[in-house]
Amino acid sequence: MKTVTVGVVADPGLSTKVAGSLADSLATRFADAVCREIGWNVTMCSRALPVNGDGNIEVRRHADELRCSLACDVVVCLTESTTRLGKTLIVSEVDVRDKTALISLPALGPVRLRRHVARSIVHAVGAMTIADAVRSPAQLFGPTRQEITDGADGRHAFVELTRVHGRLRLLLGMVRVNRPWRLLPSLSGAIAASVAAAAFGVFYSSIWMMADAMSALRLTAVSIVAVVAMMLWLMLYNGLWERPRDLDQRKNAVLYNTARVLTLIVGVTSMYVALFVVVVSGAMIIIPPAHLESTLGHDTSWRDYAQLAWLASSLGTFAGALGSSFESDHAVRNATFGKREQERHARAALSDPSDRPTAP
Repeated sequence: MKTVTVGVVADPGLSTKVAGSLADSLATRFADAVCREIGWNVTMCSRALPVNGDGNIEVRRHADELRCSLACDVVVCLTESTTRLGKTLIVSEVDVRDKTALISLPALGPVRLRRHVARSIVHAVGAMTIADAVRSPAQLFGPTRQEITDGADGRHAFVELTRVHGRLRLLLGMVRVNRPWRLLPSLSGAIAASVAAAAFGVFYSSIWMMADAMSALRLTAVSIVAVVAMMLWLMLYNGLWERPRDLDQRKNAVLYNTARVLTLIVGVTSMYVALFVVVVSGAMIIIPPAHLESTLGHDTSWRDYAQLAWLASSLGTFAGALGSSFESDHAVRNATFGKREQERHARAALSDPSDRPTAP
């Protein structure tokens, strides 16, 4: 029986975590979906392959080295970076001659990532090992389109993103790779300022009366303004906004900036929700119902505690924006960017230091 060894090279971080969770099942998946008459072996390593001047990973340049080090026949690389062929955003690229494939995690979207990665790996390995597999439909998940090219350097197959839906999936996938929930433990100064300001709202009766007089719509508007204000402060103060240096980079800049804005909004909203839970719990413990009733002049319920905590949390979030100034920009970037995005941001800063935004 013919034996094929598949080497999976994953970027450190989320890519390695996902690849590790699939390690034990890939051989079975290859047998079921590609060919049962082949004996399948899988080797895996975590390694950040270098990128070229455009920020793309050139797997073919490292193909021989990877096959030798992993003792494998075909190489599949998982990366946290977005991948382009020219101006086309792609999910995966397969070089049939060199037996290499590159799969972009962000392009697979934010949900069911493990399943989508497994299907992409199986599709790529099938294209590299079975002669006619490359001509079969990708059968991944919409919205994608498979393209095949035959050139002097061999046959290439790639799955490209199509339509607005495809770009939206990529955008949400970039937010998923950035893991915005890591922002919360990195903002100790902002959290301290938020808790202090929110506690003031719990102990200050004028805040109770103001919250009682405000409608749910007005409280919602104040919450949104507070979250957006903190997001903008983090974005601008820490130089996270990217300015394109020319027209060719404008689309990339829009994509990356939008992903950063969404990442920060998710992170700040998570902080807001956690702060609200702490404040409403503290208010219900500290403020006796009779005292709240005498201050507000009417019967009270849990809704009144929720309203004062709602307003206090918004005030705390405004204070948290100022408190975030005490965090180092390095800590904020590490919490906001995935590893590949950190590398790309560092390269952009080195190539044009004057292009970095200044603090307001």
